[in-house]
Amino acid sequence: MRLLLLLTILLLQPTLGRVWTNPKNGKKFEATHISNDGKRVTLLKDDRVITFEIKKLHVRDQDWLAKFHPPKKFKRKSKNSTETTEKAPIGAAFDTLDFGDSQEEVIEKLKKSKMVEQTIDDIFLARVGLNGSFRTTKTIGGLHCHLYFDWNSNGHLKEVTLRTKPQSRFSYDSHLRSNWGELIDLLKILHGNPLQTSPYPNDSELQDGLILGSHLWRTKDGHSVLLGTGQEGSKFSVVVRITSEKIRPVRTQ
Repeated sequence: MRLLLLLTILLLQPTLGRVWTNPKNGKKFEATHISNDGKRVTLLKDDRVITFEIKKLHVRDQDWLAKFHPPKKFKRKSKNSTETTEKAPIGAAFDTLDFGDSQEEVIEKLKKSKMVEQTIDDIFLARVGLNGSFRTTKTIGGLHCHLYFDWNSNGHLKEVTLRTKPQSRFSYDSHLRSNWGELIDLLKILHGNPLQTSPYPNDSELQDGLILGSHLWRTKDGHSVLLGTGQEGSKFSVVVRITSEKIRPVRTQ
């Protein structure tokens, strides 16, 4: 039954597996394109969901995505012309934030929130921006989660990412694993049972710029919540992507 489900899902995907190249070490790997939003690409590799920042892919892979899978847009007609623009997503994102909020609305809501706290003064916030400038008020598994944001071309919120402060490899099976476990319990309370589950990823499966997903939820608005672990340079973190993108489940247990 599981094999039939996986084959059915793969047949629904727009592209079969292709060979991708890691730009840092030149290693090649086969994976199936699932989706991308112009900044991150989500792939299926060995029955696992992985996410790469597109800018960290090999230039040939970036060109392939731009040619065959550009971010979806819609045309808005005016009296004198037809404009092509990116549609604003809608629905709940994180805490009181909604997909489609402007940056000003996001800042206003974050400042009023009891779930997050600002980590820098306003004068520095204006200089460095929102990413990493707010974190969860309470620790989860002994660690705070910092907030990062992605916007569409019209400045509307399309994704919120919660990410722990990067930790050394030594903490991967201790603090980060505890954080990962508590996040699973919290996300089950918020969104019910996940559509997809996998064991805690082994750190040897990760590489720079990669997020390896272990759990996937669907929100009541039809958006996706993806839990996993990621690597940046030599540091590791637990990552929760709350995205307006609809990511299909690719394996079940």
